[in-house]
Amino acid sequence: MQWKLLKALALLSSLIIVRINGIQDADGKRIESKFERVSQLYPQVTAQSSEAADWRFADKDQTHPCKRECQEQQPMTCYYYMVVHYDETMSATCKRYLQAKYRFKLNGKEYVDNFKVAEQEPLNDDCKYADGLETQVMVVNGKLPGQAIEVCYGDTIVADIINAMHETTTIHWHGIHQRKTPHMDGVPHVTQYPIEAGQAFRYRFEVDHGGTNWWHSHTEHQRAFGLAGALIVRQSLKLNPHAHLYDFDSSAHVIMIQDWVHNFDESIAENILINGRGRNMKKNSKTRPTLYAAFNVIRGGRYRFRVIFNGVSNCPISLSIDNHDLVVISSDGNDIEPVEVQKIMFHGAERYDFVLHANQDVANYWLRIKGYSFCAKNELHQEAVLHYQDADPRALSTHTLSYAYDAPGVMLNELGDDAGGSSEQSISLISLNSKLVEPALNPSVTFYTSMNAVEMRGEGFRFQMDDITFSMPKMSLLQTRNLGIGQFFCNSSQQAALGFNCKSRHCKCSNVIHVPAKKNVEFVISSKSITPHPIHLHGYTFRVVGMGVLGEQRIGQIETIDKRTPLPRRNRGAPLKDSVQVPAFGYTIIRFNSDSPGYWMFHCHISPHSENGMAAVVRVGEDVEMKMCPVSNCGLCSSVA
Repeated sequence: MQWKLLKALALLSSLIIVRINGIQDADGKRIESKFERVSQLYPQVTAQSSEAADWRFADKDQTHPCKRECQEQQPMTCYYYMVVHYDETMSATCKRYLQAKYRFKLNGKEYVDNFKVAEQEPLNDDCKYADGLETQVMVVNGKLPGQAIEVCYGDTIVADIINAMHETTTIHWHGIHQRKTPHMDGVPHVTQYPIEAGQAFRYRFEVDHGGTNWWHSHTEHQRAFGLAGALIVRQSLKLNPHAHLYDFDSSAHVIMIQDWVHNFDESIAENILINGRGRNMKKNSKTRPTLYAAFNVIRGGRYRFRVIFNGVSNCPISLSIDNHDLVVISSDGNDIEPVEVQKIMFHGAERYDFVLHANQDVANYWLRIKGYSFCAKNELHQEAVLHYQDADPRALSTHTLSYAYDAPGVMLNELGDDAGGSSEQSISLISLNSKLVEPALNPSVTFYTSMNAVEMRGEGFRFQMDDITFSMPKMSLLQTRNLGIGQFFCNSSQQAALGFNCKSRHCKCSNVIHVPAKKNVEFVISSKSITPHPIHLHGYTFRVVGMGVLGEQRIGQIETIDKRTPLPRRNRGAPLKDSVQVPAFGYTIIRFNSDSPGYWMFHCHISPHSENGMAAVVRVGEDVEMKMCPVSNCGLCSSVA
């Protein structure tokens, strides 16, 4: 099957050209990029088939027609060709950028990128600079971070994924509900079979959720090494309640932040990158010039910034911009009543949009990222530049750049001992008000689920949900749902019925939580460990109706406590999310209507935690209620659509 698709791609190869400029070294000799070498082995895709006649393709300079001002009732079908391959940072393609004549040099070791200054050259996509240290990465089409996909609500995305690595992969479209196409959610062995090395897979789905979303690999460590990018879904003016608050909503103000590692230990970050670059924090290492990301504004303008946190380790971060207020208008692609703060805390997989009014003196200001929890151990922080037009790019602020610096002002989404409360210096997530105001869903059923990290003798830590270490099934659940595979599932109730006490013995199996379809569902999610956990539910947006901390002694009795004296819950206007933090020895309560039957992953978004068992599958509805997927996508052993 994979050769049929690759042959079809070859037949379509005349109408789209992926721009591969290549670059030259200091002597003018052409340097071939890794993507250029890899892409020569795989065909480029075009629109000669009748099916693709109405598809929109990127042009020769990679400008895509689907990136446009959105109008109602004018959806497009948007095609993307994505080669997944190995690459490296600081390869030969970066050498010319170490020379002062190609960079805007600030001092002996610091440079700034992205300024539109005469005779200064922007960073070529072929160069993956990161923090100036050589390391292996996994990327799509040679870019770090991955290419941004920008479409309109209601468009259809067609993405051909070509796996040029020697390991399997899949792509999850984080924030897209996949209501019509649950088999396109991109979770290996849950909604599809993994894409094998050398094979191709076509994702095709309707964009059914607006706002700031993202795409990323859902296979083991790959997200940590670069397989992620923005998925921006804009809406028409009629559907955008915040359009009057800003003048500009540009690709240039999309920010992707990632904690960064230089080896395959994802548990402890070694740096933080902003749009794929930043200052080297590693001591006693080979020093390279610093390339700061920069964001250009004009004094008086109002700018919508879209920020995505690809958090890999246990490293929540805060974002602030010197001398500027941040008017937050959206979280995880869901509009909220505007709230003005000076700092925003991000937990793994969260997105926040804010409006910045460029009302300060014409100058350069630091955008600051500060890492907490495990990132605090290495005192990780990172900076980028907010550059006002006409400011001297060389006149960077001399204000301190140290971990000890704590930006003044009010912080949004900070989690402390009182996770559900607010103060003069902190605004909690639970206090935000959704623009989509409706009464809280009165639940028909409540599930109590817990997360924990347990140290097993001789085996190190095991990460669990409901005292079960999740084991990925061997057969893809959605594709084989009619084959009687339910006998291989487990959950805490089933294990108890079999006489297994998972609190005293190690239970490892495919934990599947069965939720009835078309019901108002509540999950009370608790963390029984000293570590908070960012939780993500695929396929749904939920309301966060409760959040708090009970403490180590009481958290294990949360169900009894809640049934005796109900925990506080919001009844109206609770914020909508798809990823939310569960505080240490605390709880988060979410509600949603289970109106999209299928198998949906439910997991901690800290990679080492989910990869080692802190996950479950929420099975919504019965098998007969789930949408059928195309035969070509439901083969028992095929990864080719």
